[in-house]
Amino acid sequence: MFFTLLGSLFVFGILAEKELSRLPDMERLLARVFAGSEANGRNANKVVLYEDASKKQLQEFISALRGCDMMIHACSSLGAILENVDSKLLHHLLMPGSKIPDVHSILRHFKDAFDWEEENNSGRIIPREGADIEYDAACQIVKDIESNLREHLKEQRKLLRDSSISYVTIGKDAYLLEVPESLSQSIPKEYELRSSKKGFSRYWSPMIKKLIGELTQAESEKEAKLKSILQRLVGRFCEDHSKWRQMVSTVAELDVLISLSISSEYFEGKTCRPTLSASCANEVPCLSAKSLGHPVLRSDTLGEGTFVTNDVTLGGSGRASFVLLTGPNMGGKSTLLRQVCLAVILAQIGADVPAESFTISPVDQIFVRMGAKDQIMAGHSTFLTELLETASMLSTFSSSYPVATKLMQSSATCNSLVALDELGRGTSTSDGQAIAASVLEHFVRTVQCRGMFSTHYHRLAFDYQKDPKISLCHMACQVTKGVEGLEEVIFLHKLTPGACPKSYGVNVARLAGLPDSVLHKAAAKSQEFEGSYGKRRLGSDLSTQRWEDKAYSIVQNLIKIAANNEFCTSTNNTVVGTLANLQYKVRLLLEQN
Repeated sequence: MFFTLLGSLFVFGILAEKELSRLPDMERLLARVFAGSEANGRNANKVVLYEDASKKQLQEFISALRGCDMMIHACSSLGAILENVDSKLLHHLLMPGSKIPDVHSILRHFKDAFDWEEENNSGRIIPREGADIEYDAACQIVKDIESNLREHLKEQRKLLRDSSISYVTIGKDAYLLEVPESLSQSIPKEYELRSSKKGFSRYWSPMIKKLIGELTQAESEKEAKLKSILQRLVGRFCEDHSKWRQMVSTVAELDVLISLSISSEYFEGKTCRPTLSASCANEVPCLSAKSLGHPVLRSDTLGEGTFVTNDVTLGGSGRASFVLLTGPNMGGKSTLLRQVCLAVILAQIGADVPAESFTISPVDQIFVRMGAKDQIMAGHSTFLTELLETASMLSTFSSSYPVATKLMQSSATCNSLVALDELGRGTSTSDGQAIAASVLEHFVRTVQCRGMFSTHYHRLAFDYQKDPKISLCHMACQVTKGVEGLEEVIFLHKLTPGACPKSYGVNVARLAGLPDSVLHKAAAKSQEFEGSYGKRRLGSDLSTQRWEDKAYSIVQNLIKIAANNEFCTSTNNTVVGTLANLQYKVRLLLEQN
């Protein structure tokens, strides 16, 4: 049903996505508007903001209003699919008054209150009539006083019997009665002469002086109400803060569903709906992917048909829970780890997965240790940072480890997925290999979770070659002899059973452009090191193997020689040498037992 929902959203989702992509960060913007509505500090009622601060606050408020309007419009557009969809979730999300609040009337009030575009440019709100009660009341007082002044003018015309008498403004003096000089004898004594010109005199009557005083006070009150109009409008907006927050939450949920419905169209190759499998009590959780692609890498960055898909299996009935991954440098080990983790995330959030098939038991956490970095300001070396990240996957440390306990989060469980990339490379070969082996052992034996462990410690592959809980794999490659005998590696990027014999680091040095003289010297040193390591490993193998394994190995070699009839050729130095070597091993074996 969930995937049917995503299919329904796809067509309309593309249209709504364009609208939603223009939205600002509404959650953050609304938080700023709500915080600005609190009447304390710089937002107290008696505080008058500087013009630039007030203008910025107004712009944020208008941006919030526009964002809310865009969210309502986007939800209304998506609501058109409800007639043809049976999804209860979509009906719950898009039906007004259900998950999405009915805020049309509230937003209409703010649309009618003032001109958003004009006020955003001017930085000052001039509300329309009916938008603010207090401002309307102040305006009405001013109008009443002005009306009284007009009525007083009519009375003066009747009193002096001259309809030409009118109000004039001279300088700062307003509402001056301009009277012809011929009527000067008829002017009451209590009238105040303010100015005159040829043929006219200008007076203030006691009533005019009283009304002007009231008018001045009323206009000051009107201006004060105008300055505080923004705070009152924001306060009115914030009265419905729960509805606006619910609107943002609903749109965010819809945005996720739209993204999931569209994302699979951008995958290359086959896609599938993942299958969730319940884990049995005594069974390791499973992860099985066939022809797994990458949800991010595409042909427009790599080239058409460049990316190689792989089959990955972790856990399940009778299968290894961990993959020990070797292979050449640049062979694609880290990419494989990343794509598996990304595919798990996609599967568990309900998205399609770029694979032919994908089955997974639910994963509670994904732990990743990848890349090399330090934290100099915290005093953490690259190696310490690497181990601190690894420590968060393991059991919680005691308080005697102060650095670890500061960063400790939660440890892995049997339902977790672990991805470790070249653990232990920040120290000496022996220490790093020992730590890597111990960590791998802990995950396989104690935690018993699923995981992938990429390494260049090839001894680990030798040690775990017979372990049923660990699957040895490598990223395949083809090795050819290049110029002057140097190895040239062709990366196949294919996950292949078995361990890789070496990491072919000299090939990467060649690709990086190191001088030929350095490359030849490095190749010679590599062969020298491998030769000495091989001799040491032969002795160590003999001393560390179980007695039964040693005897079995010797008998197998003898059977092989006999099967090839090589014992009949007495002059064959190779056979003689092999028999002498086996005789030496038998003598050592007998001496040890």
